[in-house]
Amino acid sequence: MTDDIDEKYLHDWSGTRYGVPAGLERPRSTHELASLLRDANQARTPCAIQGGRTGVSGGASPSNGELILSLERLNQIEEIDIGSGIAVVGAGVVLETLQSEAEKLGWTFPIDLASRGSCQLGGNASTNAGGCRVIKYGTTRQSVLGLEAVLANGTVLGPPNRLLKNNAGYSLSSLFIGSEGTLGVISRLALRLTPVPPVRRTLLVALSENTGVNEVLRTAKIALRDALSAFEVMWEDFIESALAIRARGRELPASFKGRRAALVEVEGTDEQSVEAMLERFVTEQMECGSVVDAVLSMSAQDAQDLWAIRDSVAEIQAGMRPYVGFDLGVSPSKHDAVARATKMALTRALPHCRSVFFGHVGDGNLHAVVGPCANADERGEVDRIVYGHLPTLDSSITAEHGVGRKRKGYLLQSRIQEDIRTMKVLKTAMDPNNILNPGRIFDMP
Repeated sequence: MTDDIDEKYLHDWSGTRYGVPAGLERPRSTHELASLLRDANQARTPCAIQGGRTGVSGGASPSNGELILSLERLNQIEEIDIGSGIAVVGAGVVLETLQSEAEKLGWTFPIDLASRGSCQLGGNASTNAGGCRVIKYGTTRQSVLGLEAVLANGTVLGPPNRLLKNNAGYSLSSLFIGSEGTLGVISRLALRLTPVPPVRRTLLVALSENTGVNEVLRTAKIALRDALSAFEVMWEDFIESALAIRARGRELPASFKGRRAALVEVEGTDEQSVEAMLERFVTEQMECGSVVDAVLSMSAQDAQDLWAIRDSVAEIQAGMRPYVGFDLGVSPSKHDAVARATKMALTRALPHCRSVFFGHVGDGNLHAVVGPCANADERGEVDRIVYGHLPTLDSSITAEHGVGRKRKGYLLQSRIQEDIRTMKVLKTAMDPNNILNPGRIFDMP
């Protein structure tokens, strides 16, 4: 019965509900989690594994008869080793909490997401979350040294490896990263931290009409090298929507109107060299005609205001409900073409729908939000149009959010049948009764 279960446990950020769960459990320890899974496995009770429920692919949303296993009470930061830059944490620790505690000691966890105040580190690992700084620090996978995980039958694997180099047998942790809770439940993690950068500067540039985003990205990588920590692009409709929402916030020059904008972030050791590097980059880009205007942050508040434009996505989505969201993996050289062709097709087929495009172009991640979609038929049409404009087997239907339930029907766009068969072999071997997040990624017989 859902009467005794708080509404927040019944869906993820997409808001979609899939049924009436059998109950809710919130274990306080790995031992309790193992006991719950052992009992569920014996009773053949399917389980919906939940972290912060900030996903939008339906992975954390329970179906009829599923037992919700929320990991929010596994929220202890067990250790931050300032000598080696390693943190050992429970799966329920909120991303922003670890960042804040580590920064007090001169370190930080470099994976950064707009949902940092709600998402949990176990969920970040199980979906291999990316975020804004993948171009420099990689996805969550690159920051995980090791995991403790509980299998469907209650067997506990671990403790988390803490060594940078360890080739003693298979890397079992790698199986669980990105598996969306279908092979086992992550309970503890050992994570690599990075030193807090002494200086961080943000630059927003307005791109000229005929310049490809990949051209500016290529130049930024060469000119800024290892200092480049983020390269975000917002297409024209996104900029217009974001500025309308933040009308009382940071004003941009009129030259930004009707143009794509790139948000460039650079990290370094001293302000003078960082500012000189950015000024040189901007000057060269304006001289060659790729950039028509630029705004450089001169303070932490300046940078926050510029990032707030990019982080307006949640508010933009709220004004487009019910919407369909996408996180596509596409080569940066194809971003402009895919965005342009997809938008044109959406406008022809569904003229009453808006669409905004944006993304972590530095790592090939193109996002889109389309809405409002009045019914399932319209949502299906949007899916067909957007995925239909992706290069088959040369792109990803999900770069960072996960397949979940919403994208599994299009998995063959990104993976061949042999890949999927092998995934199912692993699923059968590790979860023979199919109790862990059933129906996510693919359906089992």
